Amino acid sequence: MRPPWSRLRTLVPSSVAGQIALLIVAAVVLAHAMATLAFFTLREPWRPDDHPGVAANRLATVARLLDGASPADRPALLANAARMLPTLRIEPWDATDSGAATEPAGGDRIGDHFVVQRLRDGFGRPLAITDLSAAKRPAEAPTGVRVGLATPGGARLSALVPDDDRPPMRQGAIIFTFVFLGVAVSLICLWATRALTAPLARLAEAADVFGTRMNLVDLPENGPREVVALSRALDRMRARVRRLIDDRTQMLAAISHDLRTPITRLRLRAEFIEDDHARTMTLRDLDQMNGLVEAALSFVRDGHGPEGGAKMLIDLASIVQTVADEFADIGADVRVAETRHVLVQGRPEELQRAIMNLVDNAVKYGGAARLTVTQTERGVAVEVSDDGPGIPEAERDAMLQPFVRGDRARNLDTASGFGLGLSIVLAIADSHEGRFTLRNRTPRGLTARIELPRAATAQATPAGVMVDADHRAAAA
Repeated sequence: MRPPWSRLRTLVPSSVAGQIALLIVAAVVLAHAMATLAFFTLREPWRPDDHPGVAANRLATVARLLDGASPADRPALLANAARMLPTLRIEPWDATDSGAATEPAGGDRIGDHFVVQRLRDGFGRPLAITDLSAAKRPAEAPTGVRVGLATPGGARLSALVPDDDRPPMRQGAIIFTFVFLGVAVSLICLWATRALTAPLARLAEAADVFGTRMNLVDLPENGPREVVALSRALDRMRARVRRLIDDRTQMLAAISHDLRTPITRLRLRAEFIEDDHARTMTLRDLDQMNGLVEAALSFVRDGHGPEGGAKMLIDLASIVQTVADEFADIGADVRVAETRHVLVQGRPEELQRAIMNLVDNAVKYGGAARLTVTQTERGVAVEVSDDGPGIPEAERDAMLQPFVRGDRARNLDTASGFGLGLSIVLAIADSHEGRFTLRNRTPRGLTARIELPRAATAQATPAGVMVDADHRAAAA
């Protein structure tokens, strides 16, 4: 037997339009229900004659009519008022009645009574009100309080008013009720809207992660019918895109690998060319072909190929120092200006390749490279700076595309690169959930920056642990 809530879920529309319509209708019904509850809580009685304020206003109206009428017409008006308002039990009143207090109610015990205040406010002029409780009849005891009224014009009457000293409803209570109603309905609608759009948010996150880092994130399998259909279509598209990328990667790797053999044979045959100029030109062409093959293999392996190996905790400062030492060993002007030991999650070979590409470009176009490792709010940043010509702002995005070279004004015969270095760096940074940016320096030069997130279990070293690369080199 299925639980009751499972049967209720079958009543919920499966489409986005149906769920939005249900949400709107539910919000309207809820608002009306809460407004109705507030109305019944704050409403006046259905019988206005039983309401103290209504009785006080009607009695004040009768008193004004009697006060403005001539003494000869007052008995008839009083009899008509008693007949039209039986609940007030209006009667003529003689101040000399036995048991009646002759002094005004302003000094009586009911002078501050809520009904008495409403009666005076409704009359609009000074009105003498006397408490006739001592002369109250036994039949009137449980129903109200009998009072005597003496108007400035000389009219006198007595009436029975409800004995209810509750204060009138304050305006603040009404405002609070409607504010509470609005806040409650808003919070419920917000919760329902978030529950409705949560599958869409997960779907957008999965699409973004796959589009930037080619990672596969679980797609939502529940929610509106359109979201489920879109999730399945995106899953099929991801599989096709992944298969196409894998096929292209394997094809490029196979072509680049197979080209090595004929290039090696051509190099051996070129050594037997007797013409020195022809032999030199042939060997140079073969070197360029071999460099293009190696660059293509690196681009496939480090740039857009499948992620190789699991990530591990790495001290990025040690990788930066290793790269600087390797370039310094071959005579390049490369030094580490500032470093800080921060652990990151990554693959050492890929990160080392990215930093080597940046240092190689800095040495090639700027003559020297200065490396810094600094700690940021998000993690750690590696910057490689040079004093070269920099990159124009309009060409910066294009330089990150494959096979786009900064020296493309030259021809391929004199070019020393194939435009894959920065593309590989960008791909490696993306695969490590980092950022890669280029920024021109003033007055000249370029700074390439790789920012990586700090490892979840890594703790930054204290501020005192700052390593000067020159001192480390001297100590070594």
